[in-house]
Amino acid sequence: MDRKRKHLLRLGAGVAAGLGAVALTWTGLAANAEEPAAGGDFETKIVGGEPAAEGQYPWLVGLGYAGDGTPFERQRCGGSVLTETVILTAAHCLEIFDSPDEMVVFSGSVDLESDDLVETAVADFHIAHDYNEPVDLANDWGLILLDEPIDAEPIDVGTEPEEFDVLETAGWGNLGDDTYPAVAQRVEVPFVSDDDCEAAYGDAFDAQTMLCAGDLENGGIDACDGDSGGPIMAEEDGELILVGIVSWGDGCGVAGSPGVYAEVADFNSAIDDVLDDWS
Repeated sequence: MDRKRKHLLRLGAGVAAGLGAVALTWTGLAANAEEPAAGGDFETKIVGGEPAAEGQYPWLVGLGYAGDGTPFERQRCGGSVLTETVILTAAHCLEIFDSPDEMVVFSGSVDLESDDLVETAVADFHIAHDYNEPVDLANDWGLILLDEPIDAEPIDVGTEPEEFDVLETAGWGNLGDDTYPAVAQRVEVPFVSDDDCEAAYGDAFDAQTMLCAGDLENGGIDACDGDSGGPIMAEEDGELILVGIVSWGDGCGVAGSPGVYAEVADFNSAIDDVLDDWS
C-alpha cells in the first residue's frame, strides 16, 4: 500500500498494483478522518521528529475536506505554497476529491487548532497527466488553485536533480503510533542514493521521478500517513528549497525501507505549463 494512513486521507492512492511484496503504506491522505475518506545525529518526531516552530516553514499548508468539523478533523495531506494562489501537493492527495468545492487549504499556522489558522476555498486543481507512469505513484504531483490569495511565503523549487547529505520534511502525519498531532512535526532524514533505493524497492522505484530519504540502517525517522503531499527540503546557500513531495514508502521509519518522494526537478517545466494556463 502507499503511505496511506489508516485514515484514508492521510493515506494515499491505495494498494499500488503490481508491487509484489512492497506495501506502500504511507501515501495516505488524511490524518484524522475515518476511512474512506534514530539513528546517527539526525533529529527524530513526524515519525521520530519534533514540533515545528511557528513560522519555521511559512510555505507549509494543510489540505482537507470542506464542511463541518474542526480543521484537525478534516485535514488529510500537506502541501507547499508556490505562489499566493497556487499550492503544490501529491497527485494521490487530490484523486480522492471529485471537485474543487470538496476541499480547502489550511494556512497561517503550524497548529491546526490555532486561532490564526486560515481556511481557503479551492477554485481548481490539476493532477499530473502522467501520474502513475511508468510505474505506480510515478509523477505523484498535483497543483491546487486557490479561490483567493493567502498571506504565505512561497518556497523556492530545486531545478536540478542532485544528491544531498541531509533533507528535511514536515507535516501533520502519523507519529508512528496511530496518533496524529495538531502541531506539525519536522524531522531531518539522510538522503538515500537511487541505487540504494532501487535495492530496497526494486521495480517499484523509478529513479527519474522519485528520490529517497531515511535512515536505512536504523529506521526510526520518516514521513508517514498524513504527511503526503508535503515538502521535503534541502538547504542551499543557507535557505531551504523544495526538492520533493512526500509520496510513499513501505511502512513508516522501517529500517531498510526509506521514504520515497516525488522529485520536483523532474517536472518543473510541467508545473510551469500549468501555472501559465492559470495565469
